[in-house]
Amino acid sequence: MGPIIPIWGVGAILITLFVKSSDSSFSLIVSSAFIGTFLEYVVNYAMEKIFKARWWDYSNLPFNIEGRVWLGSSLLFGFGGFLLIQYFNPFFENVLLSIDRTFLCTVSFLLLVLMITDVCVSGHIIKNLKLSAYSLRKDYTEEVTKKVKAALKEKSYSFRRILKAFPDVNFSFMSNKK
Repeated sequence: MGPIIPIWGVGAILITLFVKSSDSSFSLIVSSAFIGTFLEYVVNYAMEKIFKARWWDYSNLPFNIEGRVWLGSSLLFGFGGFLLIQYFNPFFENVLLSIDRTFLCTVSFLLLVLMITDVCVSGHIIKNLKLSAYSLRKDYTEEVTKKVKAALKEKSYSFRRILKAFPDVNFSFMSNKK
């Protein structure tokens, strides 16, 4: 479980691919907000379906959609995309163009391997977290989530790190039947 947060990188790549620096500032912010919000909604939905857990939930905040996305995070995506397109990308493009191509490809490959490893290790930890949650299952109440979190805090550093990263995770024990 490393420091890599793939959703941020994917969001930055999507914004870089689909938002033009020649757009007006308003258009750039709105486009970036839309891309980031759409990505956050899809990832939240997919993770809930795959892992049967809600990893983040904005339900207690105003201006949210099904607790999956929230106006505040959408605004952060918008302004973050603006900064990315107007300032960070031009700066890093100049830096990257000055680096030897072979070295850059090597570093890029190593970072890709690191990211894939991080995703695989995180997936394994989440699978074990889910198994631990199922082993403590007694009913479908908040009490189960509290007991699961308490038991997992006693587990390895990786489990504690997942719980720290997603303090509002809620475990559900829905059947796989449709």
